[in-house]
Amino acid sequence: MRPYYQPSEQMLGVSSAARGLGGMVSKTPPGAQMMNSAGGMDKPGINPQPYNNARLAEQNRGENIKTAIPQGAANQMGQQRSMLAAQSNQESKAQLLATEYKSNALYANQAGRAMRTVGDVMSSPEARKFQNFLASGNAMTAGMDPALGQMMLERSMYNA
Repeated sequence: MRPYYQPSEQMLGVSSAARGLGGMVSKTPPGAQMMNSAGGMDKPGINPQPYNNARLAEQNRGENIKTAIPQGAANQMGQQRSMLAAQSNQESKAQLLATEYKSNALYANQAGRAMRTVGDVMSSPEARKFQNFLASGNAMTAGMDPALGQMMLERSMYNA
């Protein structure tokens, strides 16, 4: 077995140092650089292709794993968004059907006309008078003074 470096290689370093050229000489023995490497890529007597293929395949697997994690997370977030959108769409359709059902029920019972009348009164200048009428009526129904109903109405307006 060949030593890490030849005696002539060692003597070159010693003679260069004697001439004051020590800084120009490598501190690592020449043969040791090749013998201590772990891979086959820098060894001239070995075919490095299988080593390079295995190294690159491992690098490829590592990169695929690194990118698969964010891709999986993005996929899950997209699925959650689409499920939320579908749920929201279903809730919207249910609300629309409920509103349509109420509208049809009011129309069939001709209560829509009464509701429209109440809406017209509440948006008219006489809305305050109508509210006072309702408040005093509620107070009298409960067995209280009608003025107390009006006081409660005024208090609710200031609290709102």
